[in-house]
Amino acid sequence: MNLNLRNALPLLVGAALFYSACNKTDLKTQPATSTNKSVDEASSAIAKNLAQSLVGAFGGASIKDGVNPSTTFSTLKQKVQSNDYHCGFYTDTSLNLTFNQGDTLKATKTGGVSYFFVCNNNKTIGYDLVDSLTTTGSGPGYSFTYNTVQKYSVRGLNTNNSNFSLNGTTKSFTDNEYTKPATFASVHNTYKFTDLYVHADDNYDITSGNATFVSKGKTNGGGWEYSGTIVFLGNHKAKLTFLNKTYWVDLITGAVSAA
Repeated sequence: MNLNLRNALPLLVGAALFYSACNKTDLKTQPATSTNKSVDEASSAIAKNLAQSLVGAFGGASIKDGVNPSTTFSTLKQKVQSNDYHCGFYTDTSLNLTFNQGDTLKATKTGGVSYFFVCNNNKTIGYDLVDSLTTTGSGPGYSFTYNTVQKYSVRGLNTNNSNFSLNGTTKSFTDNEYTKPATFASVHNTYKFTDLYVHADDNYDITSGNATFVSKGKTNGGGWEYSGTIVFLGNHKAKLTFLNKTYWVDLITGAVSAA
């Protein structure tokens, strides 16, 4: 588990740029009724949010962290920590980190994080996590707010922890506003993950597992509120189902296609 949250702030700005490029074209014309077009556009927003949530693009833990804690807390203000956090706990309830790129891109992350690291024979084999993080930022022509709440239980499944499981919930709320033209896009998703099996040696492929989700979205043109299921298929693919429609999701790019 990588606790160097300052290094994650450029990733968050990158996520804002990604949504700036995609959401204005994909979502701004969505009608309020559940037409085939509106459902397809919602599926695209849900898929992008899912793919980025899994790798911590909006803040918080990433499946690419594996099960291991960082060797340094140099960028975090330590509040409560056991003597050996590799086999103990770490809590910080007053995170306040900033990132500036030149005079144009700015972001601030606040919130709290609590880890409990699980050990066997003095070796980290997993962690339990509760966090709540808010990131706000702005750049030329846009501003964004990301809110992430994660409750994860991660456990290694083999001797070197290259295979591990993930269970738990995450809330990934993204709100983006643009000035030219004046548009906005909000995607508020919550997920419950069950028995995700992650293979780190294959670029952190999720080879099996299931999830349920609730998605609420809103743009200038309308909005949606859907719930559904996700089945992780391996090969960085997942099956997304809601409103009796099924889509294939590329978990690396966030691209979606109708089944």
